[in-house]
Amino acid sequence: MSGGLLAVSGLTKRFGGLTAVDGVDFQVEEGQIVGLIGPNGAGKTTVFNLISRFYEPDGGTLTFRGQNLLSVPPHRIVGLGIARTFQNLGLFPYLTVLDNLLVGRHREFRGGVLPLALGVGRGWREERRAREEALGMLESFGMGALAHAPASLLPYGTQKVVELLRGLMAKPKLLLLDEPVAGMNAVETAMMAQFIRRVRDERGVTVLLVEHDMSLVMEICEHIVVLDFGRKIAEGTPAAIQAHPKVIEAYLGEEAGRARV
Repeated sequence: MSGGLLAVSGLTKRFGGLTAVDGVDFQVEEGQIVGLIGPNGAGKTTVFNLISRFYEPDGGTLTFRGQNLLSVPPHRIVGLGIARTFQNLGLFPYLTVLDNLLVGRHREFRGGVLPLALGVGRGWREERRAREEALGMLESFGMGALAHAPASLLPYGTQKVVELLRGLMAKPKLLLLDEPVAGMNAVETAMMAQFIRRVRDERGVTVLLVEHDMSLVMEICEHIVVLDFGRKIAEGTPAAIQAHPKVIEAYLGEEAGRARV
């Protein structure tokens, strides 16, 4: 498989006798919002961990913007233009929202501790530019008033948005969102859906997300890939996925799947 912003071909990962990801193929085209879905244990987060190079695959290829990701050290992945969030919140709770966003730009800071403390040199200028950009991003998303609030004091849904914005500070071409609305109520979920659309529409960032909230997936994704027991069982538009017998069987059980065919 070739082409697309991200191309996944024959991706395989084993943990002892368990094959968590089994020969998975799919592409993510530039400008898309793509959903990677499946029941618990289907291998979705493992795929994310392989793309972001936390795990080494046992087989297959990963290509991003024409480059072989498997030839790139894990700490260089962000520099290529791939950022991600995690299932569990990864904010620094006692840092401000602004400082949490600045963590997303850490790879570009070159100055030492002393010049930063004294407010001189290249590193200080880089940090000042990053602060201005972070403040501008918060303002553009209607969160400017929260810049200096400790992250721990924010509602859960707002913390998830801050985590998404921190990912944007890395200037990604592809943003991997791992269960972005897990634990959210209906109002927070609607807010996150709006934010994800704005990330793609206004900032040109392609999004690949893992999510169990099917109403969100069907609402915002143009393309969906479905995994079950580590294998891809379906791929297509939201309408096609909703009607696919293998997807119905995976989510509702074999008898329900047969009844719907």
